[in-house]
Amino acid sequence: MHRWRAGFMNELSLILYRKKMVAFLAFSVILPILLAVSLHALQPLLGLVAVSQSFPIQMLSIYTVIWIPLFILTMTADLFPSEVAARTLKLAFLRPNTRFQVFCAKVAALAVGIGALLGLLGMVTFICNVFAGTALSFSEGMSVFKAYVAAFVAMVALSALFVLISQFFKSASGFMVSAIILDVALKISPFLWGAMSTFSPTSYTDWHMLWMSHTVAVGKLWSTSLYLLSSCVLFFTLGYYIFDRKEV
Repeated sequence: MHRWRAGFMNELSLILYRKKMVAFLAFSVILPILLAVSLHALQPLLGLVAVSQSFPIQMLSIYTVIWIPLFILTMTADLFPSEVAARTLKLAFLRPNTRFQVFCAKVAALAVGIGALLGLLGMVTFICNVFAGTALSFSEGMSVFKAYVAAFVAMVALSALFVLISQFFKSASGFMVSAIILDVALKISPFLWGAMSTFSPTSYTDWHMLWMSHTVAVGKLWSTSLYLLSSCVLFFTLGYYIFDRKEV
């Protein structure tokens, strides 16, 4: 456990020191503030509600569709194919860690990065609500918290899928292009084959909205939760299977 923790902290430090990560964190803070200020400025002209109680959920829906999937692709490319191409992955194997520990440390660091983006977004939008005079009540806050936790589970399942796909590539650019094409194809596929929306993790980027609805059956929420958790385990296992046999 001590060796895994050391490897995890090393991966986390590498992510935090990357300029891309800093850019992602900075943008995640600046965008909600800019939107809140813009809406507030336009309110007298267009009669728009500056920042309503649904502002954290509106921002979450934008981030889980575009921003966080882009973050997952970028970080996954850096953690796996890029390290294979730069031969730094070989150095990780020289440490007194098993391949399973190295793989787990990278996946856990990616999950922490996703959680950090969501936590930062939630905190900034909450502050925007306070300054706009539309602070959430306790029950509304708990409902928003529940939606953010649901979004985290969906994003981790999506990251597990892309970690699996990244094991087939030895260059970051090749992985990025292929993953973006696959992501677009998976998003279009439900229009051609309706059942695909049930089985594709890319169809659950707005899954948190179901947790906000009072008309969705509890059984459906739990069955979907189990499917996403099962997807995490399945993609993680397959990803590690390939990673363990990878020649670097």
